[in-house]
Formats: sequence, structure tokens, C-alpha cells
Amino acid sequence: MRDGIGMARPREFDEGRVREALMKVFWEKGYEATSMQDLVDATGLLKGSLYGAFGGKQALYMIALAHYDQTRIQAGIDMLTGEDSATEKITRLFDTVIDAAKAGVFAGGCLLCNASVEMAPVDTAVENSVKSIIRRFQAAVRTAIETTVKPSVDAAALSGFIICAYFGARVLAKAGAPLQMIVDTREQCLKDLN
Repeated sequence: MRDGIGMARPREFDEGRVREALMKVFWEKGYEATSMQDLVDATGLLKGSLYGAFGGKQALYMIALAHYDQTRIQAGIDMLTGEDSATEKITRLFDTVIDAAKAGVFAGGCLLCNASVEMAPVDTAVENSVKSIIRRFQAAVRTAIETTVKPSVDAAALSGFIICAYFGARVLAKAGAPLQMIVDTREQCLKDLN
């Protein structure tokens, strides 16, 4: 291995930026409608570089979904921690959807919801990832409920209801449903907390 022959070349791109770009393309277009050329254009990498660094389209999708989990989903989970009451935490969580819907920035909807509908039924890796993310999110909601709501509340059942309502609100926001419907969904969840 004299003179660097046989040594791997260091990557000459920002992997975080590439992951963000992959996520945005799959989030906007979905798996089936996304072409390799879309991914090349979004990342600025050559097709061979994408394949060499990350793998094929399915692997790129899994990277995008993992990045969404680590950034967007984790941000939601982080809202559910801390000293605030469950009511304050759940309000903040729903307000992110309401604010995005008001601003008109929810065209792509929720990548997790999109993945659960488009890819989870046909791809076991996506299905397992979606289930894992939802379990983790529900556990965070349940913990928020258990730490601040009266013990007579069934935290497991209520956290499941809130998760369904929250992700349903994200789907409704993507579909352009009336904003009041999402607000009413939030308010019903808050009533059930008290």
C-alpha cells in the first residue's frame, strides 16, 4: 500500500446534508415516485457515489426514514419530556401540526405516516422501523401522562388514543382538512387528560 494505492478515498461530502436531502425528496415525493435522478439532483452526488456510499434506492429510503426519526420524530419526543404537565406537553405537540398547517408547510405531510401507508405493507424493514418509532413515541406520551395525570387515568389506552389522534392530525393537515378539525382533535385529547 505504498503511495496510497489500495487505500479507500475519504468521503468528500457532508453526510448529514446528504441524509437531509434524501429525506426531503422521499418525504415530498414518496418512495415509488422518487427516481434515482431525483436523489442525484437533491444530493449533488453522482449515482455511483450514492450507491457506493449508501446502497440502492431501498437503502437510501431507510436512511431517509432513520434521519426523519432522529430529527423530526425525536423533536416531538423531546417535547414530551421535562417538568411541564402532560396537558402542556400534548398542547405543544399538536401546536406544531396546527402551526405548520396554518403556514401551509405541510404539503409533504408526515414521512412516518407516508411510509406506513406506502411502504410498510410491502417492505418488512420499513414496517419494523415504523412500528419501532411508533412504540417509542407512544412510550414518551405514556410517560408524560403517568408523571402528571391522576393515577385513575389509563395511561396505556390514553397514550394510544393520543398517538392515533396526533398522527391522524398530521394526515389531515396534509390533506388540507379544515384547521378547526385539527384544533378540535387537540382539544378532545386535552379533555381526556383531565
